[in-house]
Amino acid sequence: VHAFLSSPSSNQMAMDALSLELPKPVAKLGARMGNCRDIARTIIEFFASNCSPRDMLCILCEALDTPVALNGSAYLVILLDGLASTLILIQRRHIEQVKVVLPAILRVMHANLSECDEEHGMSAVDLFSAALRIGNAIQEMCKTMVNHRKEELCSILGLYALQNIALVSSESKHQNIQSTCGSVVLQYSKLLMFCGFTYLGLLTGNDVTSATTKLSKEEDDNFLDCFSFAMDGASLVGLKIFPITPLSLLFRSCLVTFLSSLTVVWTSMHDDMSKYAGAEFESALKEVQDNCIRKWEAINMFRYVLSSVNYSWAIKSHSLDLLLTLVDDKCSEETNDHVDFPCSTQIFAILKAIERVMIAAPDTLMRKKAFSALKRVISVVPSTQRFDILQALIENSMFPSLTAILLDLVKNEVLRESRRADQVNGSDRSQDSGESPPWASQVLELVELILRPPEGGPPCLRDHSEEVLSALNLLRLILIIDSRGSRSAKMLRDEKIRAVYSEWLLPLRSVVTGIQSELEKDGGDDENQMACLLNPVQLVLHRCIELVEEKMKGL
Repeated sequence: VHAFLSSPSSNQMAMDALSLELPKPVAKLGARMGNCRDIARTIIEFFASNCSPRDMLCILCEALDTPVALNGSAYLVILLDGLASTLILIQRRHIEQVKVVLPAILRVMHANLSECDEEHGMSAVDLFSAALRIGNAIQEMCKTMVNHRKEELCSILGLYALQNIALVSSESKHQNIQSTCGSVVLQYSKLLMFCGFTYLGLLTGNDVTSATTKLSKEEDDNFLDCFSFAMDGASLVGLKIFPITPLSLLFRSCLVTFLSSLTVVWTSMHDDMSKYAGAEFESALKEVQDNCIRKWEAINMFRYVLSSVNYSWAIKSHSLDLLLTLVDDKCSEETNDHVDFPCSTQIFAILKAIERVMIAAPDTLMRKKAFSALKRVISVVPSTQRFDILQALIENSMFPSLTAILLDLVKNEVLRESRRADQVNGSDRSQDSGESPPWASQVLELVELILRPPEGGPPCLRDHSEEVLSALNLLRLILIIDSRGSRSAKMLRDEKIRAVYSEWLLPLRSVVTGIQSELEKDGGDDENQMACLLNPVQLVLHRCIELVEEKMKGL
């Protein structure tokens, strides 16, 4: 075939006819026989150079959609190289042609990555490298364009680079791919910088917002769907109290936060990328740390990486490191409630994503890191929203141990608010209005949720001893604070204190007494373990009963 195409007897009509039929079988044979791959590439590049580039784009995209059972990734690499050669030759309507080609490329790449897993990852590197050559071809197109057309094509190229970084990241669950794809990700990052993206814009997601805005015309909706690998918004679905984000807005939000965050994570975890980013990345981190709004934009971008099952624990660990850097110990716990902060849904979503790591991470250090991140993010939530967020987390918690941890955080917030109120009242007695704190009713609702569950009856101590103990500790703190406050500023009014005594504490005491009697009869290892869980509950319960009875004497 190559000899015929190169011979003087070949003519344009013959080449045009052969170009319709040969790319697929040539690429298949080249993929199956390694010693044929170079000549297969040569033949397809010959067609690209001597036939209509627009026709060749259609022919090669159709060939991409042909399933190949054996060496499918090698088949795709040959065709992608042909597409890269063809794109450079396009003379008119560059953007329209790119919008036809990229969805086909990303679709087949996503579909064929599972085969790359079986081949130990090296074919994945070849595939991502071939996709990079497509990006390089589009970059050459950009250099020939001007004004808004260049800006639009650069936006497309930037999103394409980000989408490929997301695909690389999804394969980095395999250590060999993670170690070998770093150089490929670096080259995609250089494409981003060429397109005008900055590390500050990637940290906050603003650059991707700008890129998608330029492509938000109605005719571009189907084109933007090719970047749907970022569509991982499951953490927003099915929550009890916050409204569900409309699908179109959810897609835009996912795209902005998800793709940007992966680029930033790779920059922090790969030495070559860190060196390339250099001072610019450090400066971007510093600027985000010092700006409250940008800090929240950056915090929000990590939620999809942390909650998605597509990414390795190594990437999630580096995401937590970056999150802890953005919200470091120097960050003030007091935030400006007058500044425009993210809506409660966004804050709730990032905290739920961190919770998933706390629950599922395979090693203790990473779970501790996730807990530190959870506490720091909560500490910078505006005080007007903090108790609402904690209440939502507890009401949506399905794990007693996690509920206990969240109740302990609520207790810390109550203690902090109490100290702040004492300082205010100590400096200005006129501030004591005699009203209960605004968070008091929420905290009591949370205690009641645990000690008097909605399904009725006292809690099951065998399954929920940790959260019951945390709820009792929280109630004890409220009772102690209440006993120290002014008579006109009680959190527990007469009716409420009687309900706490008769409906929360006494039924729980009966349960504890009953379990204790059973343990004394049975003995055994399981019973001893239950006794160890029951003892602290019993101690705090008796103390709460004592405090309530003291208050009831004065009623």
